[in-house]
Amino acid sequence: MLLNPYISSTPAALLFAAVMVSAWYGGLLPGLFATILSTLALDYFFLRPLYRDSTTNLNSLVPLVVFILAAGIISYLNESRRTAQGKAEQSLKFLWDSKAKFDRFVESNEEVLRQRETELRLITDTLPVLISFVDSQQRYRFNNRAYEEWFGEPAAEVYGKHLWEVLGEAAYEVVRPYVEQVLAGVQVSFETEISYKDGGTRYINAIYVPQFNQQGIVEGYAALVSDMSEQQAALRHRLLAEEALRESEERLRFALQSAQLGDWDLDLRTQTAHRSVRHDQIFGYDSLLPEWSYEMFLEHVLPEDRPLVEAKFLSALTHNEMWDFECRIRRVDGELRWIWGRGQVYYNAQREAVRMLGLVGDISDRKQAETQLQQLNETLEQRIQERTAQLEAANKELESFSYSVSHDLRAPFRHIAGFVELLAKQPSSKNLDETSQRYLKIVAQTAKQAGVLIDELLTFSRMGRAEMRYASLNIEELVQEIKRDLLAETQERAINWHIESLPLVQGDPSMLRLVLHNLMSNAVKYTRNRSTAEISIGSIDNENEIIFFVRDNGIGFNMLYAHKLFGVFQRLHSNPEFEGTGVGLANVQRIIHRHNGRVWGEGEVDTGATFYFSLPKLWKKERE
Repeated sequence: MLLNPYISSTPAALLFAAVMVSAWYGGLLPGLFATILSTLALDYFFLRPLYRDSTTNLNSLVPLVVFILAAGIISYLNESRRTAQGKAEQSLKFLWDSKAKFDRFVESNEEVLRQRETELRLITDTLPVLISFVDSQQRYRFNNRAYEEWFGEPAAEVYGKHLWEVLGEAAYEVVRPYVEQVLAGVQVSFETEISYKDGGTRYINAIYVPQFNQQGIVEGYAALVSDMSEQQAALRHRLLAEEALRESEERLRFALQSAQLGDWDLDLRTQTAHRSVRHDQIFGYDSLLPEWSYEMFLEHVLPEDRPLVEAKFLSALTHNEMWDFECRIRRVDGELRWIWGRGQVYYNAQREAVRMLGLVGDISDRKQAETQLQQLNETLEQRIQERTAQLEAANKELESFSYSVSHDLRAPFRHIAGFVELLAKQPSSKNLDETSQRYLKIVAQTAKQAGVLIDELLTFSRMGRAEMRYASLNIEELVQEIKRDLLAETQERAINWHIESLPLVQGDPSMLRLVLHNLMSNAVKYTRNRSTAEISIGSIDNENEIIFFVRDNGIGFNMLYAHKLFGVFQRLHSNPEFEGTGVGLANVQRIIHRHNGRVWGEGEVDTGATFYFSLPKLWKKERE
């Protein structure tokens, strides 16, 4: 509008628009340059030249100045906008660069955190302790791998659970006081035995460390728990072992004191010894000397005993033997005493003799007793020899007397029996009355019984004097022979014989035949009143002996009188129906005793009896 007086509207508008666009988009300098060019173009091409007019003509000058100012203002504003826009773009670029760096930093930190977490998990899982983190609400937030080993379930399964739910009420009550302390901000450590709900009973060492937030409030605690069960068990075993060792040492010390023995420990490298008080007392000292050596010991040994003691000492060192000796010593007070010593050599890893442990005792009283006993034994042996000779002589005299009496009595009884028989054959004897006839029979029977008794006594006497002749003997064949010998007594009787398989034995055949004959004939005799007799003969094989038995179902006997069975002239049955002299079983006992065996009987009245005898098993050398 300002230029309307000078130029037409269309060129002026176009020119103004071009200048404004140049000023806006070109900035301050391009805008000023475009303004100058536009002014010159207007002045020479579209307007009348300014110099033609007076420069004081405001109508010409003001529009031009306004045009220039408008272009300058627009150029300045555009330059300010561009400057602000550049700064904004730089700021925006900086922000984008910062964001990218921050994203990279965050990603880098997350990777570092993940790496650190992996390293921390690796470290905690490697440690041989249970590590947990519990929050202020007593809920689990972290457990290492040890938890799985202790309780057998994944650690993550207990995250968020309370202590009492995981440990169990009993275990929780044990640790509850310590949990309350650590949640109050105090670090605690303790050892205790605890029974977990799913982890068995363990002896633990625990450390609870509180964790504070920035405001100083406890937000949880870390628990480091070590299983000390094996160490505690080892400690208990060690304490028990130490207690047992202490008791053993006390018992040993008591035993040494009771036995009046002194102990010593000799260092073979320095020849010095540690001793007990009793050791020095044996050598006449009231208390322990400051030191003791092997040479000091030898000084107390009598010179005549010293070579043997030293020789045994060197032999013990050379051949790893026990140093065992008896010798005489001269005590410090001059008294002569007998001592006994024993020592054991000990070697180091290089097989060098380094020490000897041993005992020493005063055996003077024992030596005196041994001397007295030796003298007594010599006197006693002499007395035994004298008494044995006297006894042997008396036995020989008794046997001779028994044999002579038995032999001398045999002839008169034979004469009596013979004359009674001749008298019974006389014709005049038929005129004797019935009483006289009975008297003659009684005399004849008595004489005959006396003859049998004398024969038994002679046999009994011979059994004590006869020489033993050992031989291998088939008892089963011998039993069958005796059974045949008894046929005369068993022909008209019902007897069931039960004879087992019997072993071979070593013994005198004639004597053992007499034993079996006596026992079998007794079985036949005492079953006489049975309609069917049952007689069993068998054996029992033991480790060192063979036991034979003869069993019957006869009249038996009362066990109260069993001690009288094997006595001479002892009879438990006085019934005249069962004849006998009372010597047979005594003879059986004498024979079995000469074979170093045993004999006994068992019975029950009116049920039966069993007689046993044993023969020892003889080895080859004994049989020879």
